[in-house]
Amino acid sequence: MRNKSVALIVVILFASLSYAQNKISLLDTEKVNEYLELTQEQTKIINPKIEQIKKILEDDRRIISAIKERVKNNDEPGFFEKIGVKRGHDKRASKVEDLIDEIKDQLNDQQIQKFKNIEKPELKPLKKEEIFGK
Repeated sequence: MRNKSVALIVVILFASLSYAQNKISLLDTEKVNEYLELTQEQTKIINPKIEQIKKILEDDRRIISAIKERVKNNDEPGFFEKIGVKRGHDKRASKVEDLIDEIKDQLNDQQIQKFKNIEKPELKPLKKEEIFGK
């Protein structure tokens, strides 16, 4: 009985891993183009939007990393700077969501169904403890 349980767990584990490997990220332009079977016109519109999302995500990582480094070096930002960081992050998160919606608007019904299976990037809300400590 125990062997059957272990075998079942192993099968479930491998099945979930293979599923995760088949996920397509919106940031992988080539796979997205192929998976959604985009036309040339759609590609011309969608690819630059994906590049914009990549740039926004990179900018956000860079800004947050710089703030974390400052905090680590005992150079904690002031109150208004903290608010500015949070507002900037929220604005970038909103822009990513808007770009994803703009991409979706370019798709036909069949592509929209496939688009639901694509892993979309998101900027999760900032928690001050993650950056500034407690």
